[in-house]
Amino acid sequence: MNLQQLGYFVAVARFRNFTRAAEFCFVAQPALSQQIRKLEEELGLPVFERRRRGVDLTVAGTAFLAYAEQVLHLVIEGKQRVSDLQNMRHGLISLVCLPTVATYWLPPIISKYRRNYPDVEIQIHEHAGCTPQDFRNANVDIGIVQLGDESPREDNSKVHIERLFVDEQVLIFPVGHRLAGSGASAHEAIALKETAGESFVLPKPSCGMSRVIAQAFSEAGFQPRVRLETSQVEAVCEMVSAGLGIGLMPAMAMHRDYPNLCWRRVKKPVPKRNIVLAWSPDHSISPATAAFIEIVREVARHAGKSGGSPVTGIKKMTRRTVSRGSAARNLQPVAV
Repeated sequence: MNLQQLGYFVAVARFRNFTRAAEFCFVAQPALSQQIRKLEEELGLPVFERRRRGVDLTVAGTAFLAYAEQVLHLVIEGKQRVSDLQNMRHGLISLVCLPTVATYWLPPIISKYRRNYPDVEIQIHEHAGCTPQDFRNANVDIGIVQLGDESPREDNSKVHIERLFVDEQVLIFPVGHRLAGSGASAHEAIALKETAGESFVLPKPSCGMSRVIAQAFSEAGFQPRVRLETSQVEAVCEMVSAGLGIGLMPAMAMHRDYPNLCWRRVKKPVPKRNIVLAWSPDHSISPATAAFIEIVREVARHAGKSGGSPVTGIKKMTRRTVSRGSAARNLQPVAV
């Protein structure tokens, strides 16, 4: 039994006439009649009563008709669903990312994507300190994660990674702090060792940026006097604003207006981490996901060209629509 036979059967049942059904199906009547006979042989009972002026459904044919119509309807629905996915009218994108990326970097990207593809659902899973290894363990399409200690070459067989931007940490101070600077000096980078002796508000060790911050202090030759620790990045800003110490924040967060804060870049050494795009070579990328990746790349490219923070790329990127045909073709791993 095949879909063609079901289609012929439903057509004959609708017109109660083999000739009209054959014309409707664009097939010769003998060929249609042959397929109906094969269907009856497989079912073991006749489905039509042949009459001089047409046909009627038998009891078996009446019972079978509803199922045949349901099967054909499901096939049509399935084809439409696949067509919708191909044309990105519907779909689902799941991604895992760092909480700071979800808070400060993704919202404008998702907004731009939604303008082009409003019916595609996006699921975000946040994971502190998320690395390519964590992406492999998650059942998601893509990841925007930090590059851990593992070598990218060792991971190429299991996950593709592509560098997006460097997440640089900046020092934040309450307004009026002696190290906040004024005038031209406020725009100059400050050596980390100049903060020795200050009270710090820092992320907890479980946070993704804590390792690079600890490494920077070690290279600077001193251990910070930690007054408060928190797992919430925004809490660092609020505590520093309240005069409870100074802190370190991702540069991508500094596009927001914090009236009671000043910030300066860090030098010698700079706490930073590589933020990378990750996807699995073992799973096919849907057109909807490929289009999302193109927007992510576009934002990262504009940030690199502008020489600013990752958020600068969001503000300066163009509003061009990603080509639906080119997105999947351009999805190639880039060395990091």
